[in-house]
Amino acid sequence: MSDRPVLSVIIPTYNRADTLRLCLRAFDRQETDAPFEIVVCDDGSTDHTGTVVSRAVATARIPVVHLRQENAGANAARNRAIAAARGDRLLIVNDDTIPVPGLVEAHRLAHARRGGRETAILGRMTIDPALPFSPFSALHHDASYDALAGRDAVGWDAFLTCNVSVDRHFLEDAGGFDPKLFWHEDIELGERLARRGMRLFYAPEALGYHHHLLDEAAYLRIAEREGAALVLWYRKRPDLVADLGRLGLVGPPPLGAAARHRVADLAMPTGSPTSPCRRRSCPAGRWRRAH
Repeated sequence: MSDRPVLSVIIPTYNRADTLRLCLRAFDRQETDAPFEIVVCDDGSTDHTGTVVSRAVATARIPVVHLRQENAGANAARNRAIAAARGDRLLIVNDDTIPVPGLVEAHRLAHARRGGRETAILGRMTIDPALPFSPFSALHHDASYDALAGRDAVGWDAFLTCNVSVDRHFLEDAGGFDPKLFWHEDIELGERLARRGMRLFYAPEALGYHHHLLDEAAYLRIAEREGAALVLWYRKRPDLVADLGRLGLVGPPPLGAAARHRVADLAMPTGSPTSPCRRRSCPAGRWRRAH
């Protein structure tokens, strides 16, 4: 392999050592001649994540860079990994993304076919078949990607960082990830990239498996974080109110509602259109009955 990678896989991680091991092992088995590296930033894990990454550094066929920081959130970890990356193209994934053997090559070929600094490629994600079935996992991931079936160019609200590749310098010029956001940080960056001319294309052949089983409680926690993130995003960019409405923000909540219910209303409004990549089928009423 060449000393300089053409692509850097960016993986932020926190307390998911066993899942991260599967992720790193799958990336080390990629079927491609393109030189690439893996950059892992451990966001202050307290489990045996350090041991997992150190072993990968020592034994993996693909170069692995191991970074560690005090806990500051996934966005700060992504930004640090990007700063250390040597590739001109970034493949941004999560620590629970398990790539099929051809994922890296599929991203490379999609970029070669499209060309252009402003091109970004969205790969497909689906639930890891090794996990037990959960309807909440399917709602969170498969429903979103099913909505993209048959499409080629997609909007900035499909810039999902569980499996997306983009030019490194293009991303850096846009300011990178906002460390103040802890949800929707990927599509918030996608909106900023789109204002700079990003063209995002869907490549379902670049397939990854989501190795994260969601139960109802975890699914509803995600809804809370989505609502809170939309509020922060609105405060940052009130001019995007129409776009945020499509993602779930529908205006000031009633003052009499409990805080958790107001968040649920923001995340899962009834009767309003939603983004294809953030569509939810769990109505706020069900949330209230469950909580």
